[in-house]
Amino acid sequence: MRWLLAVGLMATAVTMRAAEPRPNFLVIAIDDLNDYVGCLGGHPNAITPNIDRLAARGVLFTRAYCNSPVCQPSRTSLWTGLRPTTIDITANRSKWFREQSRRPDAVSLPKALASAGYSTLGFGKLFHVGRPDESAVEWQRSNISSYGPRQKPKLNYDQGDAITDWGVPPKDRDHAASFDPIIADRTIAALGDRHSRPLLLGCGFYGPHTLLYAAGKWFDMFPKATIKLPKTPPNDNDDLVYFGRRPRRPQDVEAPGVFTQDWTERTGTWKDVLQAYLACTTAMDFQLGRVLEALDRGPHADNTYVILFSDHGWHLGEKRHWGKAALWEQTTRVPMIVAGPGIPSGVRYDQPVDLLTIAPTILDYAGVQPAGNLDGNSLRPVLENPKRDWPHPVLTTFVDHHALRTPRWR
Repeated sequence: MRWLLAVGLMATAVTMRAAEPRPNFLVIAIDDLNDYVGCLGGHPNAITPNIDRLAARGVLFTRAYCNSPVCQPSRTSLWTGLRPTTIDITANRSKWFREQSRRPDAVSLPKALASAGYSTLGFGKLFHVGRPDESAVEWQRSNISSYGPRQKPKLNYDQGDAITDWGVPPKDRDHAASFDPIIADRTIAALGDRHSRPLLLGCGFYGPHTLLYAAGKWFDMFPKATIKLPKTPPNDNDDLVYFGRRPRRPQDVEAPGVFTQDWTERTGTWKDVLQAYLACTTAMDFQLGRVLEALDRGPHADNTYVILFSDHGWHLGEKRHWGKAALWEQTTRVPMIVAGPGIPSGVRYDQPVDLLTIAPTILDYAGVQPAGNLDGNSLRPVLENPKRDWPHPVLTTFVDHHALRTPRWR
């Protein structure tokens, strides 16, 4: 299975092994998913059978990390193969990378592969903001405002941030709660077609990003009485510097009724939100399973690389923090799996790697040479021999702060 997305690679010269068909790529992006995944063991209540099934047929990178703990710089970085500091996109408020960047000439992965003769199709949230590159005209722009059907009035949190809420929509069905079923439907249709060119297919699921809405059947899988809360020492942040303790978003500010760790404890809603996150993750995983089944029964099963990842992690009370926008382990560690022809099955690779590897890995397997130097490195040597060391430390950037991750230290 072969597919990959990117917003800034550099263009293109195709080198192909003679007479060998070029591989396809199915790239699956998940929004705001941390290590609450069965095969990563991040939460004892997590139910993700399809992510686990994909991990069993490929290489699971157990210590994969994002290059920024918020959507815009993370996705711009991974699609271009360039660090947030290289392209000067370091926060969600940053503009589209062609409008504000030290590298406006950067070529996205879809554009690089489209220029190399690939058919590039993408559905759902792949980029964060902006438009597809001009030469990748088939790539669908994601709509950042469409995290799912809005509930008016909100179900459980009627104040503060517009996309902070959770619960079961009154219609109580998947299509009323999320756009992920539609994204899966369109991806499945593309997988069933016989394309005249090799395929780069993107599937960007919104779940489990807030709003945390899902049908009742998914909530029922997580009775609140059984849910384990993360361990959160009350003085866990006392020794942190200013950056670790400052409010990062309006809902982080301590005030009556504002969503914080103290608020969830005072109102008794901590388990409610955790239940919703787990339910939305399992609902998304179900749609992922539909996509993987369509690939297996379709015409591209034997010649497609699958790359699955989340754009960054998420806190649900750990270190008394909610959300992303921090440089801790829970905010930066993400699921990442690669499976496909010639890749060993059931391998757990435990050395730290980052999402900068996605674009150069896809280019490598596609036989497309970047037109310029990328900050990321292809994972192909490790995928072909998982006993190899990975010598590149992981650097994660948020605005003007940085975290370096090695096998032993953060």
